Amino acid sequence: MSNIVLECKNVFKQYELSSGPLEVLKGVTFTLNKGEMLAIIGISGSGKTTLLNLLYGIDSLNTGEIKIDGHEISKMSSEEFRIFRQGHLGIIFQEFYLIPSMTAIENVMAPLIIAGKSEKLALTVAYRLLERVELIEMANKLPHQLSNGQKQRVAIARAIANTPKILICDEPTRALDTSLGDEIMDLIEELIEKEGISVIMTTHDPEMAARADRVLIIRNGQLVEEKIKDKESFDFKSAKEIYQRSVDAEKKSVDEEKKSVTSSKKPKKKSKSKKS
Repeated sequence: MSNIVLECKNVFKQYELSSGPLEVLKGVTFTLNKGEMLAIIGISGSGKTTLLNLLYGIDSLNTGEIKIDGHEISKMSSEEFRIFRQGHLGIIFQEFYLIPSMTAIENVMAPLIIAGKSEKLALTVAYRLLERVELIEMANKLPHQLSNGQKQRVAIARAIANTPKILICDEPTRALDTSLGDEIMDLIEELIEKEGISVIMTTHDPEMAARADRVLIIRNGQLVEEKIKDKESFDFKSAKEIYQRSVDAEKKSVDEEKKSVTSSKKPKKKSKSKKS
């Protein structure tokens, strides 16, 4: 039986703008295994969030294939994927996106109610999850009464309410300080170990990326390097240098092209003819 829970093959995504087509993803291919944490790093605009949006169904691909637990999601209708997603995917955003008028417990209950669970069952599961993320005493607090770290813990409890196979994390520690970020990563690693959840995470933070089992570097819509590591020997600095070299090379190429175009447009000086 295959250990792969997510498979992307040659995924392309472009947006049609008034200025012309904008290619964001250009043939992205990778897999995610059961119980694995995969980190994707790259500068802003490299395509990280677009990729996560495709996986969660917030956006749709142009060409390619995305399979989750063996099911090709691009072949599903919107309603089919909505139902499929409830039992397979959870998502954590960097800005939390808790419903401000709902208490912590009600925010965790929401996806369970949407999935058709009874209010009694949803309440029981939500309390258990808040206890799991060590936030039971804040169950009846509104989001504005919580710290950023507490908000993210509620967001994690909400994301795993329907016991997903894959947890999608869009820069889950970006709005947190280092100590809180470490706490959230500890919690995510615990979910992987105890629940067998697979995690795909985007991040700008090398410390957070270095905690993953694998790191993919995305540049200009393509995966340009893959580093597979064990927890002790991962060389993030080396991976970052490889990424930076490719960025610098591209910048140099663009600068030289601009210089060449500018040079060719300059009017040539006419040589003065000597009087006889």
